[in-house]
Amino acid sequence: MIVTPGMHRFHHHREMPWTDTNYGNILSIWDRLFGTFLYDDPSKIEFGLDIIDETKTDVLSYQLGLPFDKRVTYKK
Repeated sequence: MIVTPGMHRFHHHREMPWTDTNYGNILSIWDRLFGTFLYDDPSKIEFGLDIIDETKTDVLSYQLGLPFDKRVTYKK
């Protein structure tokens, strides 16, 4: 019933459809009701975003500019 950090971390996986799961941060009932609950082997989790330049992950100015960069688009 209560969301644990281990459960919510699947939401922060770098690829879809993993990012479309485990939205809840307090109660897991919402994810269970809406069919977005997922639990799998935690060692499969790769954090990050699959839409960014991996060579610039340590560049602070790049990270801060991502929300404003029109070249970064949502992939389906």
